[in-house]
Amino acid sequence: MPEIITDQGLLVAELLSENIQKKNKLTSTKYPNKVAFECGCGEIHTVNDPSLFIIGIALPVKFLFLCPNNYVAFVHVKGFFTQKANCLWSCTAKLYDDVIKGLAEANSKKT
Repeated sequence: MPEIITDQGLLVAELLSENIQKKNKLTSTKYPNKVAFECGCGEIHTVNDPSLFIIGIALPVKFLFLCPNNYVAFVHVKGFFTQKANCLWSCTAKLYDDVIKGLAEANSKKT
């Protein structure tokens, strides 16, 4: 089971520690079906699942996914010939949205 983040401060720290960017045209989740991870929602998702929405990416080969059960999962895919996915942390979509809105508001006050 991945670490489930329930605290806004901890989630802010995790998000700021990674250089998360928007997905780009090179972003791909074309991995074999066996490349799967355990999400905070309690289900196992394959990285290539079309119902997962990519919120962001980070290097090396990390994805911020929104699952259909309203959980956000930060997943690291490792390996060259054989890949494995590991969910580093997960949180509810509501907590994620609250934190992103709070960060956006804090940023807009700086300018």
